[in-house]
Amino acid sequence: MLSARLILDKDYVISQVDKRLYGSFVEHLGRCVYTGIYEPGHPMADEQGFRRDTLALVRRLNVPVVRYPGGNYVSGFR
Repeated sequence: MLSARLILDKDYVISQVDKRLYGSFVEHLGRCVYTGIYEPGHPMADEQGFRRDTLALVRRLNVPVVRYPGGNYVSGFR
């Protein structure tokens, strides 16, 4: 049987971690895009149909990068 060993030393630093590593993605399943991010005609939507309230909440999370499409869209497709 194979085994592995991991030793962590919080004082041993190789380099800074790039903040983009902590980005997020938009999954095109459920209500994430439609009625979540993009909803033309909604009172909080801008002239292109994007929800300003959702944008404000994402900014509060301080997400450095948002990928679209992201995740695994195919797993929810029928």
